[in-house]
Amino acid sequence: MDRYNVPTTASLERLDCFRVARAFARLAQSLPIANAVLRDQFRRASLSVLTNTAEGAGRVAKADKRRCYAIARGEASESAALLDLIDDAPKELGELLSRVIAMLTRLVR
Repeated sequence: MDRYNVPTTASLERLDCFRVARAFARLAQSLPIANAVLRDQFRRASLSVLTNTAEGAGRVAKADKRRCYAIARGEASESAALLDLIDDAPKELGELLSRVIAMLTRLVR
C-alpha cells in the first residue's frame, strides 16, 4: 500500500486476514468470467471482503471491529456461493477464500 506514499496503520499491515483478503481480491478481480452479471457481482463481493476487513482493522471499539468483520465474512460467504458457479476457477482462489472465512470467523468472536 505504501507505493503511493499513503500512510498505513500498523494494525492493517500486520493483520494476516487483510493480507489474505487482498490476495483473494486481486486474484478475483483478474479472473476472466464470461457471464457479465456473475463477474460483476463476484468482483464486488470480493472487493467488499477486503474493504470491510480493512475498515474493521481501523476501528477502535471491539463492537465496531466485530461488526465490520461480520460484514466481511458475509461478503466472503457470498463470494463462496458465486465461486461455485464459476467454471475453471483456480484452486488457489478457493483456498484463499477458505482461509479468509476461517480468519474472519475468529475475528468476529
